[in-house]
Amino acid sequence: MAGAQQNIGEVYASDASVKGNVRYTASGLEISNGSVISAGEHSASLRLARGGQVRICPGTSLTVNASPQGQELMFAMSAGSLEGEYQLPATADALLTPDFRIVVSGPAKVSLSVTADAKGNACVRSGGEESYVVVSELMSDDFYRVKPNEQVVFHSGHARNPEVNGDMRCGCPAPAPLERAEVSPPPPTPPAPTPQQNAAAIAAVQNEPAVAAAANAAAALPQQPSGQVEVQVDAPMVFRGTGAAPDVTATLARVHVERIPWPQTPTVVPEPPSRAVKTKPEALKGEKKGFFHRLVKRLFG
Repeated sequence: MAGAQQNIGEVYASDASVKGNVRYTASGLEISNGSVISAGEHSASLRLARGGQVRICPGTSLTVNASPQGQELMFAMSAGSLEGEYQLPATADALLTPDFRIVVSGPAKVSLSVTADAKGNACVRSGGEESYVVVSELMSDDFYRVKPNEQVVFHSGHARNPEVNGDMRCGCPAPAPLERAEVSPPPPTPPAPTPQQNAAAIAAVQNEPAVAAAANAAAALPQQPSGQVEVQVDAPMVFRGTGAAPDVTATLARVHVERIPWPQTPTVVPEPPSRAVKTKPEALKGEKKGFFHRLVKRLFG
């Protein structure tokens, strides 16, 4: 029970997750035995209660346990990286990776960097002058002692015949270099306007288009260096602002009407009636009247 409640240290991180026996304090998050720290995109820092700190690199999960007195620590990490810097008394700490067991003995000032991957490769760098670091295999008795200020790379889970001072990086990746912002120089100060340009501006304000155009053309000419002959031509310019433009609307309308001929109306002549058709009186006019016709006419008359 005493070992389960042993205070190991406090975690400081911006995006890490912590599981296990934790307790919130005024300064940070206090962890105990069996706590698991999983760093996110940024490193997480574990400040040990006995002094010093362990940095959990991005993407690494670390399980922490301590002895009942809290003087000896045992770390178990997944594939990832960590860095430890602390003062170790006359005891020993242990670090377990997926394939190796690393023991650090004191008294010494420990500066240890470890990187392990899922393929059985591991990189161990010891920066302490007095620390005694031994790397052994989990599945055999082979081991290797890492000398002070030495970097050793182990391949495929084997501790025998490692690569000393190899190219593999141990510990957390280097931070991205800071990009220095370059300050662009201020734009050059425009030159003072020449007398020709001033004349052009005054002419434009006074609503004199012709004079303004002439002044702008003169200002646009390149300045001739001294010692060359300049040719100047005087051309008279007449501008009359009183005369209004003639109105050509009526003239255009009259010309347009006169050019279109008026259509001729055709004369309609009535045709005479057909001679073959005779009315009833005309048909009976030349007929002879019979006896009975005259008799009936006289009776009714």
